[in-house]
Amino acid sequence: MFNVIRPQPGPDCSTDYRSKEVVTALKTIFHGKCYLCEDEVSDPEIEHFVPHKGDTVNEHDWNNLYYACHRCNNIKGTTQELLDCCDSSVDISRAIKCLCPSVPEKDVIVEAQEAAPKFQNTAKLLDKCYNENNTGIRGISREALHKKIFGYYCTFIKNRMTLKDKDSLPSDQEKAMEHLSVMAKVSCPFSIFWKWHIFSDSFLAGKISIK
Repeated sequence: MFNVIRPQPGPDCSTDYRSKEVVTALKTIFHGKCYLCEDEVSDPEIEHFVPHKGDTVNEHDWNNLYYACHRCNNIKGTTQELLDCCDSSVDISRAIKCLCPSVPEKDVIVEAQEAAPKFQNTAKLLDKCYNENNTGIRGISREALHKKIFGYYCTFIKNRMTLKDKDSLPSDQEKAMEHLSVMAKVSCPFSIFWKWHIFSDSFLAGKISIK
């Protein structure tokens, strides 16, 4: 999950919140990623942050429309009382800790950093988005998601090793620093993981710029 700046006013959603203009605008502000799991979305769904059943105002409210993947949209369902990634008063990347497991088969680690209900609810939802495999379909989609995350994690570790290796060429270390900085940007898939792996690493903390 990552912070998003939603431009105001948004495109007209009054008649069709799935219009090309609306979807394109959402894709841009969410960097083409699902707002929950941060995977790049090839078949996006428009998710309503506040459930809209029976409420046409919420259904067509620009501020209630979010860019999501099918897995996360299906898992979230009508869950409410969550941290809002469009709320600039909360740094999502600091609010919820996300760390990669030692092997892809293990569960992703998701931990709320505060006891308040919205933090706890958000962590529980993200844990389901990353790890739930209670049906055959969700088991397959979980495996595919973990494969992508672990691929990025291998790249992260490779670049960290380049920085740590005293035999690395200065030019290779410079590229490694640049690569890790790019991974920590919100535009990168699964950016919350790379931020937390930097936050939690005494060697990298302070070396990599995180914005």
